[in-house]
Amino acid sequence: MDDYLSEREQIDRVRRWTRENAPWAIAGILLGVGLLVGWQQYQAWRERQSLAASAKYEQTIEALARADRDAANELARQLKSDYERTPYADMAELALARFYVEDGKLAEAAKYLEDVMNTSQDEELRLVARLRLARVQRALGDADAALATLNGANAGGFAPAFAEVRGDLLLDRGDRAGALAAYREAAAATEPGLVDAELLQLKIDSLGGTTAPAGAAAQPLVSSAAQ
Repeated sequence: MDDYLSEREQIDRVRRWTRENAPWAIAGILLGVGLLVGWQQYQAWRERQSLAASAKYEQTIEALARADRDAANELARQLKSDYERTPYADMAELALARFYVEDGKLAEAAKYLEDVMNTSQDEELRLVARLRLARVQRALGDADAALATLNGANAGGFAPAFAEVRGDLLLDRGDRAGALAAYREAAAATEPGLVDAELLQLKIDSLGGTTAPAGAAAQPLVSSAAQ
């Protein structure tokens, strides 16, 4: 009898626990299912956004190819307004900046580059925009602004390219020793494709310098013309 009572008590306890906790358990299951469905819907929405942004970006490139700047600007504006969280908005602005550079409208190009540099959520695109902006500022004759742009962020993997442009700017200002040191810093890069090695070597040679071994500290050399 005691065993029977003990088993019945256990059954009663299970039933009581079920009555008390079943609503919470069901709610937890429903919440889990809801989160899963919500995540799947969010992923599907992101994919739709990416496809729509990609199509509009392609339209922007096509507009630029036929030199329809008004259409390209409007498409880029729509990308920025409706698809700002996708990289296509930034890429459209970079494409517009290149178009304006080739068209000789450097001030217009700078505006797009500044926007990408300051607002993009992609760190690499921000650095690309920063590097191109420094080149545009140099072409505009504003070496101080270009140097400030280069020094405004950690160049990361773009350090060699940043160093080469910094060398160009220092040379523009007559700082041959500083330019040579910057060129040698750029030449010490181990990753191929970051800079044009042959062009960079010509710049170094023109200053009477030699390429420092990779990993070695770049020591300024006084050119023979300055001696």
